[in-house]
Amino acid sequence: MERFIAVLSGDSMWPTYHDGDRLICSATATIDVGSVIVFKHPLRANLNAVKRVSKIEGDWMFVEGDHPDPTSSNDSHNFGRIARSSILGVVVDKED
Repeated sequence: MERFIAVLSGDSMWPTYHDGDRLICSATATIDVGSVIVFKHPLRANLNAVKRVSKIEGDWMFVEGDHPDPTSSNDSHNFGRIARSSILGVVVDKED
């Protein structure tokens, strides 16, 4: 499974992406600071999350939502860094 679709739920990635957007993701794309990734939420086993990578430190990444209101995103400010192994893919485009 190299490419898959993730459907965004919520407004934490606004204004870049909106609730209901269908995001095209690649399981093999390179992850850099600034990449938007889909990953297994570290505190909620049945939830995948979409956030932007803001720091990479070895095998750990700090991720944040794009929304300018910091209270609108459940991200590394709340749950800490995520392991690279929890990443499912990188957003490469959005379906029209």
